Amino acid sequence: MFNMVPAFRRIALSALFVCAIVALLQPGTAAAEPDAHAKRQLTLNAGGATPTSDSGFGISLNNGNSDSPSKTSSGSKPSSSSSGSSNGQPGRIVMKTPPRAIESPLFEAASEVKLQWDYDDNMKKPPSQITIRGQMPSGYFEPGTTKPLYWYIAQNISAPNKMYTWNTITQSPPGYTLREGTGYKLFIIDSSIGWDNSTHVYPGKLFQFMLPFSMYNSRYAQTNDGVPKGYNPNAAARPTMSRVCIAVLVATVVALVL
Repeated sequence: MFNMVPAFRRIALSALFVCAIVALLQPGTAAAEPDAHAKRQLTLNAGGATPTSDSGFGISLNNGNSDSPSKTSSGSKPSSSSSGSSNGQPGRIVMKTPPRAIESPLFEAASEVKLQWDYDDNMKKPPSQITIRGQMPSGYFEPGTTKPLYWYIAQNISAPNKMYTWNTITQSPPGYTLREGTGYKLFIIDSSIGWDNSTHVYPGKLFQFMLPFSMYNSRYAQTNDGVPKGYNPNAAARPTMSRVCIAVLVATVVALVL
């Protein structure tokens, strides 16, 4: 047995040397990153929410984004005295949120969607009030007709900051819930021009903007059952070599004593 002691010492010293090298080469613990899971702003009522409407599919909204809205005729034409662009082109919207590089963005159902935009150089007379309108996917029709189903997300609102927050629960078509799927459309028009004339060219004034989009349901709660609320995997403790090194050190001391 005593003949085995020198061999055991050599093994223990070799293990201690390897442990020291590994400890020196091991990178430091990464700093914890912020929690990536944002707090949901809204929860979907199982029975659905019923928006308030003034008539038909029109919804006049304040929602902290506008002055008190006033109804205008969708067929009204703009004043001919309005100043136009020098090249005869209409003004157009350039989306910032969602980025215009995303041709058909995904919006989460039962959430608040942030919209932000700017105008191009042809916009010589920005609208004082805008109307935001939605269109349901193909297969949805206005009651008793075969016409596409439209609804007003916001009607006759002032948007001096060129942004709006859309509540997809309360600002949905009356009697319908926005469900997961493709084929939705969002329109922004100049309220003074009206819906019927929004695709006509008025130099220097807003031409109808259309954004196709899809809706999706967040499955975070379904795929993370049992994960503590606010859990950040980046802040979790990482395994280290400290315990292994302590065990090797103890074994080395014992070997040297023997």
